[in-house]
Formats: sequence, structure tokens, C-alpha cells
Amino acid sequence: MKTRYFSTFQLILLALFSGLVVISKIALKTPLRMPGHSGVFWVAIIIIAARVVPKPGATSLVGLLSGTIAGFLGMGDFGALDTFLSYLMIGVGADLALLLLGNPENLIVAGLAGVLGHLGKFLVKWLFGAITGAPLGFVSLGLLNSLILYVAFGALGGVLGGLTLIALRKAGFFAYLSEKK
Repeated sequence: MKTRYFSTFQLILLALFSGLVVISKIALKTPLRMPGHSGVFWVAIIIIAARVVPKPGATSLVGLLSGTIAGFLGMGDFGALDTFLSYLMIGVGADLALLLLGNPENLIVAGLAGVLGHLGKFLVKWLFGAITGAPLGFVSLGLLNSLILYVAFGALGGVLGGLTLIALRKAGFFAYLSEKK
């Protein structure tokens, strides 16, 4: 009998986290008018998902599914493809960072994973800006400011996710979760 990489329970959890990412993007709007500010919320959710389902590829799957949902809902700046790739790259970036760095309950690791994931989204936004013909001189003027904000909000979201994981561990969530597998 062939064993699956993700159990049905884990896939359901990842689908729920994907829905939370999209809902947080819709419901938790802040009037900051700063590039990347929403990353505080959904990067945290992706970091939490990485620990709740501790397998490589889990956050990429969350990014893939949430990007698909968000694309169908018409969210994003440059259309469905940009939205899909932006969400996917956050998951892939966080996955790669956690694969290299380890446990997301370490706040430094969580912060770095948040930064790398959020930088993936930044690169997609920059690439679509260049492809659509935005003047590169104009794009370069705001690039450093946007880059700094994406790094800051990604790190803040990663640390928020790490703090949530620590609180979940103290509350006994992971002991409960191990019984359900």
C-alpha cells in the first residue's frame, strides 16, 4: 500500500490555513497605505501552518491554494496571475527558509522565514511592474522604500507567527494535535 505524503487531516488543516490567509487579507485591512503592510497578518498564518503541519512543502501548498482562492476572488494589483504567484511565492520562500533554518518556534528563524517569504511576494510585484511597462526609473525610486517595508512587515509577521506557536505549545495544542494524526 502506498503511503501519502500528507494525511487527509493535514490537507484539511492546510486548506483551513489557506482560507485564513485569504480571509485575513480581506477582513484585516489597515489604512496604513504602506507597501507590504498586510504581510504582518498572513505571513504569521503561513509560519503557524509550517509548524502545525511540519513537512517540507506545507507552506508552499498553503500559498498555492490561497493564491488560487484569491485569484478567483479577483484580489490583487495586477490581476489573477500576479495574485496567484504572489501568494505562491510567500509559501515557497517560507518553505525554503524553514528547510534551511529549522524550527519556526525560534523567533529569529520565524522572522527570517517571514522576511524571505515576503521578499518572494515583493519580487513578483516588482517583476509584474517591469513586465507591464512601468518606467524603471520611477520604480527604482520607490523600490528601496518598498523593499525595507516588505522586510520589516515580513519579519514582524514571522515573529508574530512564532509567538503564536509558542503560545500554542504552552496551551498544549501540539500534544492534542499529535493524538489526532
